[in-house]
Amino acid sequence: MTFATFTSPATSPVILRAPAVGKATTGKAVHVWSEPLLSTLALTTALGAATKTGRSQPSRARRLARVQRLSTSSEAPAYPGVEDPEKMMTFARELCEFYRSSSKARLPVDDVIRILEDSQRLFQQEETLVKIEVPSGEYVNVVGDVHGQLFDFLSIFEANGWPSEKNPFLFNGDFVDRGSYSVEIMLILLAFKLALPKHFFLSRGNHEEETMNHYYGFTGEVLAKYDVELFVWVAFQRMFMCLPLAHVVNKDVFVTHGGLPRISTELSLETINALDRVKVSAQEERTESRDEDIIYNDLMWADPFEGKGIMVSQRGGSARMFGSDITEKFLQKNNLSFMIRSHEVKDEGFEWMHNKKCLTVFSAPQYCDSGDNLGAVVRLHADEADAGRLRPEIRTFGSAEKPEDYVYAMSYVRATQTLWPQALQKAGVSFGQAS
Repeated sequence: MTFATFTSPATSPVILRAPAVGKATTGKAVHVWSEPLLSTLALTTALGAATKTGRSQPSRARRLARVQRLSTSSEAPAYPGVEDPEKMMTFARELCEFYRSSSKARLPVDDVIRILEDSQRLFQQEETLVKIEVPSGEYVNVVGDVHGQLFDFLSIFEANGWPSEKNPFLFNGDFVDRGSYSVEIMLILLAFKLALPKHFFLSRGNHEEETMNHYYGFTGEVLAKYDVELFVWVAFQRMFMCLPLAHVVNKDVFVTHGGLPRISTELSLETINALDRVKVSAQEERTESRDEDIIYNDLMWADPFEGKGIMVSQRGGSARMFGSDITEKFLQKNNLSFMIRSHEVKDEGFEWMHNKKCLTVFSAPQYCDSGDNLGAVVRLHADEADAGRLRPEIRTFGSAEKPEDYVYAMSYVRATQTLWPQALQKAGVSFGQAS
């Protein structure tokens, strides 16, 4: 594994880990690009598939012109700090409109760092398994993967209302990567979290992780948008490490990004909550011989299948799939009605499995600007007549209109190859090989 120690301003050292250049997480060889940035920020598979849907494919010159526009800063709302929740709420709303106004929009780097550090401190105060209480007669909105698709993300608030104490949200991971507005979405989410710490919730997905960010665009996006400054990328990674891994709503519905750990037949909510997520996340390697590593991995990576038991996932690596009996036993042991997870694109934006005990919700319509799937949001109602038990209302939606200067998905994937070495050099970090 390749690693280095880097100290960002006013923070303690952090270990940076990155795959060897040219190797994917599966160990399969991938192309290595060394061209200058602007000659490599072209679209990949998504645009190839886009032609099949009847959309014209932008010319290379036009795509590059769009990317070049992203390097320009413009007027931005000032981050007010966390002391005044009303000012924070105003800032969060203004940030949405600021980012909607132009693909050139950039929040100043000092404000970005403050938001990330304030959010990290807030998440450090939360448990690994966060308990959400929805009063009788009220509800919470559960949102699946949004993957950097800014305008589809903003349409969720347009259709379901702005976050508030009476309109709480739980975003269930995979905020970043693939889509080209991951930085914007992440900062908006954090702004709402800081404004509504008890009514706005975020759960870590498998893409809130440095290795995935290297291969699916977020690393290149951060470095391209913030002057190839490594400390900005580090601040995002520090915050990711502190995100909770699961939520339970009204002691009735379990929510996590991926799925149930392979040891779930005997797994209690208390055991999940006891997991030191920051410690496990910081380990240089995780193994299948430690329960804490299994729980951490499977909560973000596991998928359901219509069978029984545990089976190896087609995703490869250490990923697993869990059957209906695993779901049933976990729910029975913990006195839960059903579970909600995300992690997989679904044609209708959602899918029930395991005798309607396992609900997948995916909230990135027309995924990667090439799919024809819908997105969905699940509104969990705490019905007054049912002692707080939760009733799911599934709200589907299509892809939002995109502006003229829209930057298509996957535009930053190749940028990492060029910008990562530049960022290390600029920060004075030298990498060495370790066995």
